[in-house]
Formats: sequence, structure tokens, C-alpha cells
Amino acid sequence: MMVRHTAAGFAVLALAACAAPSQHAGGSAPPRLDGESGQYTLLKSVRPARLTPFTTAAGETVDLGHFRGKVVLLSFWASWCAPCLYEMPLLDRLAREMAGADLAVVPVSIDERGLPAAAAFYRAHGLRDLGIYLDPDQRTAYFDGTNRNDAEFALYGLPISYILDRQGRVMGYITGAVDWQSDAAARLLRHYLAVDDAGAARTSE
Repeated sequence: MMVRHTAAGFAVLALAACAAPSQHAGGSAPPRLDGESGQYTLLKSVRPARLTPFTTAAGETVDLGHFRGKVVLLSFWASWCAPCLYEMPLLDRLAREMAGADLAVVPVSIDERGLPAAAAFYRAHGLRDLGIYLDPDQRTAYFDGTNRNDAEFALYGLPISYILDRQGRVMGYITGAVDWQSDAAARLLRHYLAVDDAGAARTSE
């Protein structure tokens, strides 16, 4: 059972854009983060994310290029996913605490029922600070072994979160519900936030 932490860890995270940590994404390995089903795993081959479109609650089409210049926490979920009940409120709080920072929290629903299912879930669980993004046809993500649409992000389970750096490169992923309020999560996100869009560590002004 994961323990929910206070916002103290995020006081450090909020300073990440102007403070260089001892480790950064352009050099050594990121700090360890464990989820309910596994730990954060670096991809063997870092690659730019393809600009596969998904939609917003307003019906607008966007892609990951919309968030270029920010670190992206891309989380795939569905209304029928039991662990998502735990994780989504934590992502909502993270989005609220990091408003205006260089982190984009992007939860993409793969629920086949689309907006009605996602909107009902948000209302039922009081989610107010997360955007709603939809991929009911799984053009962006696919379940392992069923990549019939040539989608990019493998779903080894739900929820699953990928981290993209400021250049839009897919760096790694973590499966299962994650305590995004934990100190370990703050350290991992700080690791990527402390690197600028040219891949160099940011320094204090």
C-alpha cells in the first residue's frame, strides 16, 4: 500500500526550474521511483514522440508537439481502471501544485465511450485541475500485442505513465498507480525539470 505524502516534497519540485540537481537527464540515471506494478524504466533507445493526434474535451485536436518545451507526464487511463481511482486524484493535485511550472500533466483516456465516460469520472472524483484528453480509438496507445493501428505508446497495463523531456523525446515509463505526491516522484520529476530544452542542466540565477 503506497503512503500518501504531504506537499513538502513539491516545495522542492517547484524550485526545480532554477536549481540544478546533482543528477540530470542529460547525464546520469534518474532517481528510482516505484509504482504499484513496477519501477520507472528508462527506454533503451530515446526517441522523439510522433505527433499522433488526440482530442480535448472541447473537441479540439492536439498532439504532443503542443507541449514542446515542457516536461510531459503522459498518463494513460480509463474510467473502468480500478488503480486509476487512486492515481487520478494525485495527478489532479500535481497539476494544481505545478500550475505555471514547466511540467505538463497530460492524462489521456482510452475509454471507448469517450468524453461522456471521462467527464463523468472527473465529476464523480472532483477532478478540477486536470485537462481531459481523449483517445478512444487508441491511435496514440495500444495494449501490448495488439498494435493494429501502429500507435506509439505500449500499454503494459493501466494506468501507465510516460515521461517526455523538453525536446519531446520519450525517456521512460512506469506501470501501475503511482503516488505522485511522494518525495520519490518529486525527485524524478525534478531530474527532468532541471534540464533545459537543449539538454543542459539549468543553473541558479
